[in-house]
Formats: sequence, C-alpha cells, structure tokens
Amino acid sequence: MMPAMDKRGARRVHLAVAGVASIALLLCLLLGWHAPRQALLSYLVAGMFCLSLSLGSMALLMVHVLTGGGWGWYLRPQLLAAMRPLPWLAVLWLPLLLGMRLLYPWAVPGAMADAALRRQAWYLDEGFFIVRMLVCFGVWLWLASALRRRLDRTDDTDLSRFAALGLIVYLLTVTTAAVDWVMSLVPAWRSSVFGLIVATSQLLGAAALGVGYAAFQHRRDDTPAHPPAEPARLLGDVGKLLLTLVLAWSYLAFMDYLTAWIGDLPAETVWYLPRLKTSWSALAAVLVVFHLAVPFAVLLSRQAKHHADWLLAVAALLLVMHYAYLLWLVVPSFRAAGFALAWTDPLAWLGIGGWWWLLFDARWRAVVQPVNASAARTLP
Repeated sequence: MMPAMDKRGARRVHLAVAGVASIALLLCLLLGWHAPRQALLSYLVAGMFCLSLSLGSMALLMVHVLTGGGWGWYLRPQLLAAMRPLPWLAVLWLPLLLGMRLLYPWAVPGAMADAALRRQAWYLDEGFFIVRMLVCFGVWLWLASALRRRLDRTDDTDLSRFAALGLIVYLLTVTTAAVDWVMSLVPAWRSSVFGLIVATSQLLGAAALGVGYAAFQHRRDDTPAHPPAEPARLLGDVGKLLLTLVLAWSYLAFMDYLTAWIGDLPAETVWYLPRLKTSWSALAAVLVVFHLAVPFAVLLSRQAKHHADWLLAVAALLLVMHYAYLLWLVVPSFRAAGFALAWTDPLAWLGIGGWWWLLFDARWRAVVQPVNASAARTLP
C-alpha cells in the first residue's frame, strides 16, 4: 500500500489486496452464518471506520474552503480520493438493514412491550430508521458530488457559502447517524454531545489518513502533491492540524464522561459501566495513552511536526486508534462480560477496509499523478 509505486507494481498490490479482501469477506459471511449477530456487529464497526474516513475527508475539504491555507492543498488529493468509495459504502449498508432485528434491541418483535421503549417508539421505528438512513446517505452523496464539481471550478463565487451550509448539514446528518447506528444499540443511553464527538473523530481519522500519505510521499522524496517550494513548512502545518483535532476529540470525549460521572444518572451510566467496570477498561486506557498522550507529546515537538517519519508514525498510530475507538463505542454493550474479540472483527475490517482502500488508492493515483507531472515540469 505504498503511495510511490509504478503502475505495474500498483496493479499487483491492488490485485493482492482485492484477493485478501474478498476472502476475508467470504470467511466473515461463513462465520456469520452460525453467529449472525456477531458478524453484523463486526460489520458495523468496520463499515463505520471506512465511512468515517470518507465523510471526514469531505468535511475537511469544506473546512479548507472556509479557512484557506497550504495544508488543504497539500492534503487535497487524499481527501478527494477518500470520497470516492461513498457510493459503494451506501450499498454496503444494506446488510445492516436486513439484519437490524438481530442487532438493535428495539427492533426485536415484541420489544415495545417495555414501557421505556414505548416512549421512544415514535423515533425507534423500523420504517423511520430506514428512511433516516436513506436520507443521510442521499445527502452525503449529493454533498460529495456537489463539492467535487464546485472545487473543479475556478470562478465559483458561492463556494464559501456552500461549504458553510454543507458543514452544518454534515454535522446534523452525522449526529442522526450516530444516534441511530450506535446510541440506539443501548436505547436507554442519552448523550447530547455524542454526534459532535463522532464528527470530530471522523475529522481526525481523515486527517490522519491524508497526513500519512503526504508524509510517506515526502519521505520517498517524491514531488509533493501541492507544488509550493516549502514542503517542510507544509508538514508542520498538517502536524498542527493533527494536534488540534487530537485535542478537540479528547476534550469532547472527556467532557462527555465527566458530565455522566457528575450526573450519575442511569440513562448515562448504563453505557459507561461495561466499558469502565470490566476488562474493556484496558482498551479505554490504551485509547488515553495512544490516542491522546503519545500523539500529543510527539506533535508538541516542532522538530517532530516537520519530520516526515514522525508524522507518518503518528498518523498510522491515530488510524489504528481510530478503529479501536469505534470498537470501544460499539462492541462492549454486546460483550459486557469483558474484553473479547471475535474472528469476524478482523475479517470484516480486512474485507470492507481492503475494498475501500482499493477505490481510494486508485482514485488517489488518478488525482495526484497529473498534479505531480505538472509540478515536475515547473521545476528548474
């Protein structure tokens, strides 16, 4: 999965990844035949991981339209390429609709006999759930398509207005999806800031992907995707972006926990108890150390922010921790006895993630190679 490869080498890698991803999905399906709920759970986590990279990239592009700066041009090829798998991800969500009664307790026949669930019946309705999912994907696909078209124009005077409204729509739809796909796994749980936490984690994951590719390309002494003559300064800029997003995600996640701890209400503690009072707390500690403390310490260093090797290492660590965070958000409610992984967890990640990367990398090469060729012609 190296950015710097010739076409023949890239084709061989793509074929190998396609084979591994297909086999992983097939094995996940076979295992899920005997444990469908377990397979759907793994499928949900892997799908959310890939979807977060696409949606976070779209949001970062809109942020750059509003703020400007060299960092956005430097990351633009990766961010544009990461939006390409969105239509495939929309199709990928269909199995979750078919198996929603296995995954969501409120969708089980007879569940509305519970008085607490009856109060939420207007929202936790299967038909309304499907409509919301279709609307969210429809809005995301439209936003991605419209954003690409507008970015291709050089005289779009309404681009800033579109980006501002697009970010508002993005936050509203991501909040809706987060409530539906994650929060409703535990219908009694309440959190007013959860959608914002998920959106910030998507921005962080997408930034880590873009910075990782940019740092690897810089490390290989390739022509940077953006042709200005100060790649070291640009590395520092994207390093600051990562630091900002790490702090933003950490602050929101901690304040949500602090609010739940102070309030000590059943509607909030019911979600935190299996994550902090069982061996799942070890994963929480790992997240604190490697999703916050280590990246924060490294990115505070001016030298590290301007060094491609350090940025590549931090970006890779943040991507791994992003998946671990999504696993921590979803899985403990179904494995409340303590930390446990199933074979379907890595298989779903390899299968869905492998095909997502194939679409991303193919588009990234199509975007970055013409830019690199143009930049190379301008060099003395």
